[in-house]
Amino acid sequence: MNVTETSLDNVQTLPYKLEDWESESYQLFVERSDPAPCPRCNRTGFFGPRASDPGLKYRACRFCGFWQAVGEDPIQFRATMHSCEEWPECARAPYVWWVHPEDRRYTCPFCDQQVNVESHNTFMKGVLVLSPLENLDHPWRKVPQNRPYSYYLRFWENWPITRGRVIL
Repeated sequence: MNVTETSLDNVQTLPYKLEDWESESYQLFVERSDPAPCPRCNRTGFFGPRASDPGLKYRACRFCGFWQAVGEDPIQFRATMHSCEEWPECARAPYVWWVHPEDRRYTCPFCDQQVNVESHNTFMKGVLVLSPLENLDHPWRKVPQNRPYSYYLRFWENWPITRGRVIL
């Protein structure tokens, strides 16, 4: 499969501050405001504020791979899918796992196997795939857009991997 490179060249972003992250998180998770569109692909339901250990605060889009940590420039993550039996489906497609552009390997979050992001060895398969943004036939393109908080809450609760989140 030929995986095309995508860039952030056309994305207009202001510096992402901690206050921005706190405001976006409060609006989405406390006030239950409608999800904002991604600054790169303009999709709703996939983009929003996130946090992970140890205290990393960022915003990301699971449709196009836009990723921006507080205080940093945006990065274009790469789309992957592992072929293990435990790999989940979400919104009628295999779940997309996004990795940093410099990652060469990662541990599959579902089977704990080490997987190569890409491989130049013909005997080893890489896991890079076209993102939903690049794949015109990807089922996630059918996810309704510009809907209210309540719609996305009901939509994503149908998929166990989303764990009741409003945004994928």
